[in-house]
Amino acid sequence: MAAEAPRNMILRAVESDRVIKLKLDSRPASFDELIKILKEKLELDCDFNLKYEDPDFDGRLTCLVDIEELPQKSCVHISLTQDSRSVASTDTFSDVSSPERLSRWPPGPFQIPKFPFDIELTLRDGNTEFEKNERLQLSRDQKH
Repeated sequence: MAAEAPRNMILRAVESDRVIKLKLDSRPASFDELIKILKEKLELDCDFNLKYEDPDFDGRLTCLVDIEELPQKSCVHISLTQDSRSVASTDTFSDVSSPERLSRWPPGPFQIPKFPFDIELTLRDGNTEFEKNERLQLSRDQKH
């Protein structure tokens, strides 16, 4: 029996302020390898958690713990984790305006979102659907 050829993997990576499509030559061997790839491709230098839109639960977000759970074509949501050392630190913020920190700051005015990015996407999708069908249909996740 011939070994199965590695399949390409297509990811839609959603951060708080951007959405990027990534094409990988093959499925990462482990969860940690996926994290490493995302850090490299998205130029992230911090820790984060991953959630994915689980097709078994109508696309609801589920924490990713095993790379085998992730479909070949999927959407992952990146949630930055808060570094507990920085919260508990007694250091002063003398380096707040350091050149390195300023170079990482996005250009232009800072836009404060009204809702979290994933909520904005859900609202946009709902508005588009309403404009097409003139009918509002809420998923179970959207009902409170």
